[in-house]
Amino acid sequence: MANFSPKINLGPGPNWKLDGWESLDHSTVTPPFRLRAQAWSLPYPDASFEVVFTSNMIEHISQFKIEEVICEINRILKPGGIARIIAPDLRKFATAYVNNDWEEMKKLRPVAFGWPGGVVGKSDLGLGQVFMNEICSAGMDNFLLSSDYSTIYAGYAHVYAYDFEMLAGLLKYYGFSEIRRCRIDESDIQEHKELTEREYDLHADSSLIVECRKERFVPFSPEKALLHTGPYNIKNLTPIPYSPIWLSLKFIGHVRVIYLYIRSKTPASVLRPFTKMLNRENKTEE
Repeated sequence: MANFSPKINLGPGPNWKLDGWESLDHSTVTPPFRLRAQAWSLPYPDASFEVVFTSNMIEHISQFKIEEVICEINRILKPGGIARIIAPDLRKFATAYVNNDWEEMKKLRPVAFGWPGGVVGKSDLGLGQVFMNEICSAGMDNFLLSSDYSTIYAGYAHVYAYDFEMLAGLLKYYGFSEIRRCRIDESDIQEHKELTEREYDLHADSSLIVECRKERFVPFSPEKALLHTGPYNIKNLTPIPYSPIWLSLKFIGHVRVIYLYIRSKTPASVLRPFTKMLNRENKTEE
């Protein structure tokens, strides 16, 4: 028998907790400084959970891995189990951009206009900049390397986006049924308002909210993937083990994991002054 709760929250942050719920976050580090898991390789047996919830996670995952994530969500769900997925709504952002609707964009992406917590985003170059910074945002979840692995060009948080048709199509393809778009306050999950660290409706204006149920399991196959656009073999790009490039990337990875571990063990009251200082510096630069 499994010794964990029958419901799981994927990507809630390392400190989120709720009675009756398991949680797994990519920044969760366990000694000796190892990441616990990634969303495309979940450390749970088949049919372990009745409910899987994830909010503002899938947009951080490349289109080359997201289908594996959906397959893993399906695999760990029991037949008839519920999945609830929340992510930025591509159609809402694209509509605001095409209509040159500044007021709507301010509702969708307030971080670009001086919110929250003093964080100042970028809107100097117009709505196109705000729109693209939502689709591809700065962060430390993904890194863009030069073709010879010698240079890190950028670090990203968001790397992809979905409208309802895209996400519903992927869910149906990988064995889900009863797929429906929900309001932020509408759910078959009783505790849905308690599943994020911030207010549950904080991103109501900008979110795509989808619920569905597992009908059958469909294994992932690269040859039959919907989002792969050609013969793109990532294995061919992997550095030779123990080469200087391989060792450098491993070193960078270990430094990041140690940083995440220290951050997860540091009280928020200690981190807060450093966060405020960085926010002031960002304002000064602008």
